[in-house]
Amino acid sequence: MKRLDRLISDISDASRLDAELQRQDMAPVDLRRLLTTLTSVANETRLGHDVAVEARFEGRSSSDIFLVPGHDSRLGQVISNLLSNAQSFSEPGGKVRILCRRARSEIEIVVDDDGPGIRPDALERVFERFYTDRPHQGFGQNSGLGLSISKQIIDAHGGRIWAENRLGRKGSDGEPTIAGARFVVRLPAL
Repeated sequence: MKRLDRLISDISDASRLDAELQRQDMAPVDLRRLLTTLTSVANETRLGHDVAVEARFEGRSSSDIFLVPGHDSRLGQVISNLLSNAQSFSEPGGKVRILCRRARSEIEIVVDDDGPGIRPDALERVFERFYTDRPHQGFGQNSGLGLSISKQIIDAHGGRIWAENRLGRKGSDGEPTIAGARFVVRLPAL
């Protein structure tokens, strides 16, 4: 029943999303302020996980502005989802890292965790509706819509989102080990 309620809520949110994004005008969103606030909230609530969140901003100076045109509540929803996922896949006592920087005419947000990473065949599938791969969770704990909705929001903002694995030291077979998952969001800068 809990899974059904979550599915209905997430499907309803996804179907309202397109109409809402088309109806509302975009306004400048200060990503430094948004990410700082979301980092504070994630650290205060920990969402049932003992995993800290750290945000870093790379620029020419500490006063660099990271503005994008958009809907702050929906961009906040994307980052909250990425943080929640990263925390849920991290070991207790671990850390999730957010990096925000300018990449030419775009602002890039990178969310890294130290979890098990993503199977290579699932790097694109994680953005499909209802896809979930959480063997450590029981059935019904996750709707499989969070990343699909996140992609829909980023696409509507003229941006891109993708997943990759962070590579670690070489293992005994000479191949690099997976050090965790990385989600990258790029949005047009103002």
